[in-house]
Formats: sequence, structure tokens, C-alpha cells
Amino acid sequence: MMGIFFDPYSDYGFKKLFGEEGSKDILIDFLNTMLPERHQIAELTFSDKEIVPAGMFDRRGSYDIYCTAANQDRFIVEMQKGRFPTFKERALIYSVWSLQNQIKRGEDWDKKKRFAAIYFVGVMNFVFNEERDDDGNPIPNKLYTNIRLCDDDGTLFYSGLTMKFLQMPLFKKTENELETRFDKWLYFLKNLPSFDHIPRILNEPIFSHAFDVAKLGNMAPEEREAYDKSVMDALAYFGAIQEGREEGEIEGRIKGKTEVIINMKAEGLPIEMIARITKFSVDKIEQLLREQ
Repeated sequence: MMGIFFDPYSDYGFKKLFGEEGSKDILIDFLNTMLPERHQIAELTFSDKEIVPAGMFDRRGSYDIYCTAANQDRFIVEMQKGRFPTFKERALIYSVWSLQNQIKRGEDWDKKKRFAAIYFVGVMNFVFNEERDDDGNPIPNKLYTNIRLCDDDGTLFYSGLTMKFLQMPLFKKTENELETRFDKWLYFLKNLPSFDHIPRILNEPIFSHAFDVAKLGNMAPEEREAYDKSVMDALAYFGAIQEGREEGEIEGRIKGKTEVIINMKAEGLPIEMIARITKFSVDKIEQLLREQ
């Protein structure tokens, strides 16, 4: 049975909820639950410039937000919806590219003041693969990971980049266990497609607006068509990946990815990193590049 609200993890749903002019208040409220006090967003605009070159990666469900805090600090939030096991590597590449782009741009964005920081926010509907420490012990995954560049002793090395990851499958709280506004937003995102009414605890103006945006019945016919297509495309994509894995058909996964691999190599990414991102072997990538 079809629900009454869209899936926020779909490309269309994520952008509709967090990436349009009419839903800026929703985005600001959500991001401010994760940003420090000095960088609570007062105003924001969506970038019309691509920070990562077109064609380098699939940029759907990803966009850049120029923010201004009450103290007049300018900073950038790079926001992405994650659905790939290699999301960590992609997040690092996007973030470094964003830093490099701002250094090149200098004071282009604001003639009086350079950007103060870049925040990467990843909202994922999967859990990272297991990582191990230097002694080989498994590192447990966390619902919310806040990463800054620090020395081994914890001393902050660079304050200009912060990466935040939300592994949504790890959020388990029920309605009567919600304590903070952050909890409420995670509860909203995790359960939105299954809601058949607005829960009492989310009966606030900002959430009412979010539910209104997410209601399938409020979509114009062309919007509903675009949403349905984004859902079907995602199902087809993951179905093809699963089928390819089950049958071991590497060639099927290569189709349509040649340009992406060439672009990554042209941008100076090492072949080992390209292999981790694309899930192809180093030998296969080297062969593909030789054939071009």
C-alpha cells in the first residue's frame, strides 16, 4: 500500500525537502541541530556552481549551501544523501575539492570576508563497512559521527573542515524516547515514508511544513511523475548492481562508467582510490585506461 509521504532518501524527495527555495526554513532548522553555536545559520543560498567537475561522480542528492551566521561568518555546507559503501572516500574527495575551490576563488563569494569553514553533512540510509584500528580491533559504527582534523593526542590541527555522518539505520528511538530537536529530525527522516499521520511530538510549525512538503497528494502531476521516476531509477540501479554481484558480471558494471573513470584519472586521483570508489580491480581499471 502506497504511503502518503514521499521517501526522503529518493533523489527527488531529498532535494524537495532540503534543496529548494520554498523549504529553506526546513533545511536551516535541521542543519542548526548539528552546527556549533557560532555557526547557527541565519541566512542561506544554494550554490549555482558545481564544486566537483561535472561527470566526475554522480552528484544527484548532493548540493552546496552558502550560509551566513548571526556573527556574519560565511561558511559552506556540502550536503549529500549517501547510498554507496564507498561514501567515506567520496565525502573526502568532495570536501577537499570544496576547500581547493574556495582557495582558488579567494574572496569571490564575499568581497569583504573569506569563508570561515566548510561542513560536510552526509545523511545515509546504510551503515558503513566495518573498519579496524591499528591493532586489528573492530571499530564500532555510530549513529552520528563528527570528524575534525586532529593530532593523535586530540589537539585540533585545522578548524576549517568538519565532516558529519548520520548512519540512519542505527537510529532506534521511538516517539516516547525523543529528547532533543536533533532526535525529532532523525525520527522524522527515519519514519517519514511509513507515517499515516503527524505524530503528536512533531506537531510544531517547522515539522508541519516539512510534512506538507513531503505529502504525495500535494504534488502536481509532473512532480509526482518525477518522484516516481527517481524511485524506479534507484530500484533499477540497485537491482542491476545486485544482479551483477550475484552473477559476477564485472563487464555489466563497467558499462556507462568509462567516462567517470577517465575523469577521475584526469583529475589526478590514484588508481587505488579509483578502484575503491568504483569497486573495480586495479588491473581492470588499468586495462580500461589503456584501451582509451
